[in-house]
Amino acid sequence: MKLQSIQALRGVAALLVVMLHARALEIKGIAANGLTEQPLIGGLFTNGFAGVDLFFVISGFIMVFVTRDGLTGLKPAASFLFARITRIYPVWWAFAGCITIYMLAAHGVSGQSEGWHKVAYGHPMVPYLVKSFLLVPQEPFPVLNVGWTLIHEVYFYLVFTLFLLMPRRWLPLLLAIWTAIVASGALLGYSQPTATTFLALAVHPMTLEFTLGAAVGLAVTKGLIWRSGLLTLIATLWLLAALCYEGAGTEFLLQWGRVISFGLPCVLLVYGCAGLDMTKRHAWLIPALIGALVTLALYQLTGFDRNSPEAVRRGATILTVSVGAIAMAIVIWCGWLLGQRAPDQLRRIRSFFKSLLDGAVQVGDWSFALYLSHLIVLSALRNVFGLLGQSESLAPFFRLGHPGVLDNITFAVTGLILTLTASALSYRFYEQPLTILFGRLRKRLFRRGEPRPAPA
Repeated sequence: MKLQSIQALRGVAALLVVMLHARALEIKGIAANGLTEQPLIGGLFTNGFAGVDLFFVISGFIMVFVTRDGLTGLKPAASFLFARITRIYPVWWAFAGCITIYMLAAHGVSGQSEGWHKVAYGHPMVPYLVKSFLLVPQEPFPVLNVGWTLIHEVYFYLVFTLFLLMPRRWLPLLLAIWTAIVASGALLGYSQPTATTFLALAVHPMTLEFTLGAAVGLAVTKGLIWRSGLLTLIATLWLLAALCYEGAGTEFLLQWGRVISFGLPCVLLVYGCAGLDMTKRHAWLIPALIGALVTLALYQLTGFDRNSPEAVRRGATILTVSVGAIAMAIVIWCGWLLGQRAPDQLRRIRSFFKSLLDGAVQVGDWSFALYLSHLIVLSALRNVFGLLGQSESLAPFFRLGHPGVLDNITFAVTGLILTLTASALSYRFYEQPLTILFGRLRKRLFRRGEPRPAPA
């Protein structure tokens, strides 16, 4: 069973991170040209790192959902771990390998250059690269820095594999114990904004997003679904409000703050969307989408972002999210009217949104490749803009920081198209074939001798 809403949320999570990094690279491009123009990409995208929090909640949910058959024991646990490891590492190695080749070409193979010292924080090159490729905690970010989130993911998978060795009925208790251990360790001060050690990784508050997502998975698989449409709308507005209102990053925000501000609405959003998938009520996604787009556009037009004064952000958040809520209500009202007076017209509109959902699901399929490839693509694009922008005739389109918005729009649109294209090609010709290959191998390795699920 493919959960369309959840898969679409994966695409949303990846795009939030893409837009955040597109903004950062746009700022770098403007600075490299010696200009001071504000980037076009702003608004709630300045908190686009919340896409990671959404990813973690979805991961916790999916881990429970895909193991809902109740099979436990050594072989099912090994099968699960094999599936997750072969899902993560081959794709990670491909993109991490690309950036490593670039680093070796740009900064030499000795590992002693200033460029390598800057990337590896002065650590020896070979151990740094080995830990990067194995996704082991260390002080610097992995060679492709978005890989820090995969370190958390691998940790989640390893712990959850241990849970699969136990009877399925123990899972709620095991998740509760894990949550308590993580929360206690973080409150005692063993956590860090970035998990640079195994202890800091084990007790990082972001793990709670995984366990809460797993709790959602338990609820949904047990049939505990309630008011999915309404909760999806509430969660959408809650997350939008957090994206608009949350200020500049602090040590608290990078730990407990992001769990509270972004993790909790993401948990409710995943619960609502999963309920829509289980009950086939995807029409509720239409007002959620329209309300989100209205809020996003209005907040972008205000010119405010996370660096704006707190009082200004608060007022803009209340205004834009309220208008987004009104837009949701109008969509629901119009849908009811069309259902009463022009049902044929409503069917045509729903057909259009069904196609839109299918497209969002497709982006969700590409989301892992999109997440890993976008920094490489956008960085290369910024360098191309730097070269083309030297021409005075091309400056309005390619010199970032040039008066007007043509350069900014060109960079944003081109970057989005190229990243989506790169991720689609990567998924189609690399990730998907590997998934099929390892899926067949998994069946051969683990299909026999699995214990039967215990009776309910």
